[in-house]
Amino acid sequence: MTQPTLHLFIPGLLHKVPEWLASYGEVGRYPALEWLLSRGDLHPTRDLPRETALCRLFGISEGIPAGALTRMACHPDEPLTGHWLCAEPVYLEAGIDDLVLTEASQLNLSWPEAEALATLVNEHFTHRPWTLEVSAPDHWHIHLPGDAGPGLETTPLSAAAGQRIGRLLPRKGPHANAWLQDLNELQMLLYPAPVNQEREGQGRKPINSLWIWGQDPLPSTPAQAPLAAAFGQGRLLEGLCQWGQVSCQPLPENAHAVLEGSRGDEHLVVLEDLWAAAAYDDIEGWRKGMEVLERQWFEPLLKAIQQGRVRSLQVHAGDGMVAVMGPTVRWQFWRRPRSLNDLLGGNTP
Repeated sequence: MTQPTLHLFIPGLLHKVPEWLASYGEVGRYPALEWLLSRGDLHPTRDLPRETALCRLFGISEGIPAGALTRMACHPDEPLTGHWLCAEPVYLEAGIDDLVLTEASQLNLSWPEAEALATLVNEHFTHRPWTLEVSAPDHWHIHLPGDAGPGLETTPLSAAAGQRIGRLLPRKGPHANAWLQDLNELQMLLYPAPVNQEREGQGRKPINSLWIWGQDPLPSTPAQAPLAAAFGQGRLLEGLCQWGQVSCQPLPENAHAVLEGSRGDEHLVVLEDLWAAAAYDDIEGWRKGMEVLERQWFEPLLKAIQQGRVRSLQVHAGDGMVAVMGPTVRWQFWRRPRSLNDLLGGNTP
């Protein structure tokens, strides 16, 4: 049987490690991952948000058409007309000198709450050329009919989650000022909304803004992604697979299922276990996620490489580093396993 080529896309894998090493002195030991990274060739790449990096793996070389792709994933049988943007419901918390963003996966928003808030917004902004649509409680879209684009530059959600947002707001583009005015007005509208008053009364964070991003149009022709299949979940991945005609499979429990079903093709595995912990500076959550990945993915892949069952393994950290392990790494005995501290050298990749 021909050995497969596997791409592991693991956002949050290494991004916070240098900072945590400086603060805590250690982040734990993960022997299988350390072996893989030590034997592989580490290639620095552009430090891209996870959404951008995922689009690049599917051959989209410019922009992030996440609005169109996630709308396609949520409504696969409906045509894409006009322009679509992601409009994520978020909570903005006032800090000392800025606002810090918490995205919807941390807010436990229900369908009735989401629909009530979206109705409130649409009824207020009838004078504007856009409408708000709830595709899922934690994922909304803005639709602009016609050919005119939104006319602004935005920041992907993953680059804003857990961050101070002052420098990340959409300040560039011919219509950026109009969008900023809409966002300011929207925040004043949401503050006294009954849904938010009820959430705050229950000790839950309100939905007090939207994070707009992913406005780029889809390329006219799908790229010829070299992937035979992708394993994972998430609306962006589903939309990319649908657009690129790549088989999208549920994420299996561990690497064994991928290895047994792969026959010489290239496969992508998207592992999201670490992203939220890294975004919100949760080292304990990251360690727990790493222990799961070590047991279910890194250890089986290490054995598969040592047995010659994998042609190539590429680990995409999603934050400026790719580790490439070719068929000869199992013979490179002089490359001894090193800890993450030694590998990263205390510097952000």
